[in-house]
Amino acid sequence: MKNSRAQLTFRKTAACPASSTLLSYGTEKLSPEITALVGKHLVGCEFCNAELRLLAHHKAAAGRTPQTPEIPMNLRILAESILSPQKGTKS
Repeated sequence: MKNSRAQLTFRKTAACPASSTLLSYGTEKLSPEITALVGKHLVGCEFCNAELRLLAHHKAAAGRTPQTPEIPMNLRILAESILSPQKGTKS
């Protein structure tokens, strides 16, 4: 039961800063006072620390040009066999 209690506390609360504030944390976009408040909050909030890392990763990935991954050949053949009209049937 100890593990389930820990999972219940790992969540965003009303005291947590907004995601947009976390995204701007550490930049010149926030006032020094807000930066200090967010930093103080991050000392004791595992959820916001995790969210901050996720947002930083997402922001870094957003700067790259997205590339569509290649579909594996066996999956492509399967999809085409399912989705293409059958020979000898009327559409």
